[in-house]
Amino acid sequence: MKRISLSLILSFACASVLLAGAGHEHPPEPGQQGSPGGPVTLSESQRKNLNLQTAEAEITELAPTVEVPALLVLPPERHARITAPFEGRVTGLLAKLGEHVRKDQPLLKVSPLAVGSPSQELKAPLDGVIFDQAAVIGTTFRPETILMQTGDYEELLAQGLFYQSPQLAEIKKGQKVVLGLDVFPGETFDGVIQRVDPGHDDASPFFHVYALVPNRNDKLHPNYRARMSIQTGDPQTVIAVPRRAVLGNLGKMFVFVESEPGTYERREVVTGMKSGDRVEIVEGVLPGDRVVTVGNYQLQYVLPGAGASLDAGHCQTH
Repeated sequence: MKRISLSLILSFACASVLLAGAGHEHPPEPGQQGSPGGPVTLSESQRKNLNLQTAEAEITELAPTVEVPALLVLPPERHARITAPFEGRVTGLLAKLGEHVRKDQPLLKVSPLAVGSPSQELKAPLDGVIFDQAAVIGTTFRPETILMQTGDYEELLAQGLFYQSPQLAEIKKGQKVVLGLDVFPGETFDGVIQRVDPGHDDASPFFHVYALVPNRNDKLHPNYRARMSIQTGDPQTVIAVPRRAVLGNLGKMFVFVESEPGTYERREVVTGMKSGDRVEIVEGVLPGDRVVTVGNYQLQYVLPGAGASLDAGHCQTH
């Protein structure tokens, strides 16, 4: 790989000051592995400019997992469509969209179109929340017309999406899952695999698994997107670091280890199982080593000895 010129590195470092920070790293592109060599030493102000952050490699328990995208949906047994067994007209709204209702609570007042038939009330078939309402006063309907929909959000199903692969055979009813959602960064939600798609739909290349997830504090809602990690084996004791500490591709992975305050050594690593935001390190890192978790992408472009040229407040190229 060609050695990157110092002026280019300094220009990149200057731009990276604006980009550095939690949530702003970008995965390295193929071929952009930085230049190997000795450690890089930066001053405290330079480290602040790059917003370098570290975490300790630790001995912990990780379980082998399979990760898939997921969509939150209502369990069928907790979903109700409000209809009437006759033709009629809506004459009154007794509950509002978004309202929590109890089983047998009146929702709508309706009048059958048949001459002489008395007005009736349509009631909630289960506890839940009204999440869809098509009815307004004066709406005419037939028996198949859906006037409202209610759902019990106490538990939701996470619908995991699989392509046909050997991983599908590892998924069993009762396995534990962990959900992560962008809308709740840093927070996870636990669940259990409840159903596995039998795969009878010939028109779809996908298979689904369903995990039942308790809805703590009513935070989750249908149609939220999530990342589902399914535990497929027993936990094992390993050395682990945050996933974002590991850079590289095509089997050549590396981390930056802070060997002493302000000094960063690039080490190649061999990774193992992944679980949530943690990854096992099989070779290259020892317990207690501090690895760079934020700013490591920018750090890989700083050549050994170039740190002293990075000004704390501005950058200069020659």
